[in-house]
Amino acid sequence: MSTVVESPYAGLLEQLMPTPGELVKARSRLHRKAALVGVLVVVSYAVLVLAPVGVLLKLAAAAALVVGLFATATCVMHDANHGAFARNASVNRLAAWTADLLGASSSIWRFTHNNLHHGNTNVVGVDPDIDQAPFGRLTPEQPWKWWHRYQHTYLWFLYGFLALRWFLYADYVELAKRHRHPGRRQSRAREIAGVVAGKAVHVSWAFLIPLAFHRWWVVLTFYLVCSWLIGFALALVFQLAHCNDLVAFTSSETARRGEEFVAHQLRTTADIGTGTSRTGAFAAWFVGGLHHQVEHHLLPRLPHTAYAAVAKRLRASCRERGVSYAAHRGFVSAIASHGRWLRAMARPPALVSPLG
Repeated sequence: MSTVVESPYAGLLEQLMPTPGELVKARSRLHRKAALVGVLVVVSYAVLVLAPVGVLLKLAAAAALVVGLFATATCVMHDANHGAFARNASVNRLAAWTADLLGASSSIWRFTHNNLHHGNTNVVGVDPDIDQAPFGRLTPEQPWKWWHRYQHTYLWFLYGFLALRWFLYADYVELAKRHRHPGRRQSRAREIAGVVAGKAVHVSWAFLIPLAFHRWWVVLTFYLVCSWLIGFALALVFQLAHCNDLVAFTSSETARRGEEFVAHQLRTTADIGTGTSRTGAFAAWFVGGLHHQVEHHLLPRLPHTAYAAVAKRLRASCRERGVSYAAHRGFVSAIASHGRWLRAMARPPALVSPLG
C-alpha cells in the first residue's frame, strides 16, 4: 500500500499569517508612516519650489524630496496597488494614485507588477522585470549581444531612467498591447483617459508650477536629477531581490501555481538582511519592507509593516520543514551579488555555466 508524502510547503502560508490584532497594528503603523512621508514631500517641495531661500537650502530640499518621493513609492504606492494599504478598496485605489503622481500609471502598474511579475516571478519571457532588452541580459536564456560584454558597467547608470521610462514610454507601449495578454480586454476609453489624466497631474506639479517661479533649464535640471535618483533606487531594490546569483530563473513550463506557488517564490526571490545598525534600520524603513521580498511574494496583500513578524515565522517554519530560501546578509552583499550576476550574464553563452 503506497503512502502519500506531504509536501514540505503544505500549510506554510497559513503558519505565516499575522493575527487580526497584528494586522490592525501593522496598518496603523503604515498609516502613520504614510502621513510622515506625505509631510516630508509637501514641505520639501514647498521649500524647493516656492520658498525664497539660498542654493544650499534648495539642494537640501531637493535631496529631502527625493527621499520622500522614493518612500512614497515604496511605503504607500506599492502597498496600495497590492490592495494592502487599507481594508477598504476605495481607499486603496485612491492611495494607488500616488503612482500617477510619480509619473507611472497605477492601472498599468497593477497589471504588469501584480499579474505578470508576481504571478510569474523570474519566468523568462513572461516576467517583465527581468526583461531589460536590448540593453541588458539578465538570464542565460535571453539572447546575447556584443554590447552585453559591458553591461556590468553601464546598466547601473541606465537603472536611473526607470521613472522617466515609465513616464515617457513604457506605460504607453503597455497600454497599446494590453489586448495581447491572455485574459485582458483591449484598452477602454476610460482606462486611456485615466493614464493621460495621471500624466497630466505629474506634469502639473513637476513642471508647470515650478516654471511659474524658476527658469526652464533650472526646472528641467532638477527634474532629471531627482528622477534619475528615484529611478535608480527603485530599480536597485527590485533587481537585488530577483537578479542575483542566489536565485533561479525558470521557463514558462515550470509549475508555479497551486501547491507549487510557495516553492516557486522561494526559488526565485531573495531577502536582504539589515542587521542591527542604525543605517540598516533607516534603509529598511524607507524601502517599505521590500528587503523582505520573500515574505512579500508569499503574502503580497499584507501591509509591509507586518513583514518583520512574518519573517520570524518564515525562518522558524522553514527550519522545521527543512526548507531553505535565499537571503543576502545585507544591502552591500546584495549589490555585490547583483554585480556578479551582471558579469556572468555579460559573458558569451558558451562561457556561462548552465543553471542548476
